[in-house]
Amino acid sequence: MRGLLIVAIVMWVEIPTASAQQEKIVDLKTATADHQVESVGYCKGTYEVKLKDGSVRHFREFDLSFKTDSGPNGPNPGAPTLVQAGRVGDRAFLVFAGPEEMKRLPQKTCGR
Repeated sequence: MRGLLIVAIVMWVEIPTASAQQEKIVDLKTATADHQVESVGYCKGTYEVKLKDGSVRHFREFDLSFKTDSGPNGPNPGAPTLVQAGRVGDRAFLVFAGPEEMKRLPQKTCGR
């Protein structure tokens, strides 16, 4: 009986915690210029992401993930979006409207 009580308490604590960790769905079609990607370069293990607001972000290759979202909240075709993934801004997702768009980015920038 005591074991059943412990299981019930653990479930009661875990369920609200899990639902609280779910993030709000973001509409990438309305991303501001500081998240809209202009170009992506790659050289010696580092991605250089140029944004439409003129800023540039650098990510080590393990810290930038490429994703697609063709759903209603995904980015517009031809407008990849940078979404922060880490807690301190060191990791991000580069989200495309579909896999066919991933063919043009990134461009190798070493030795040009």
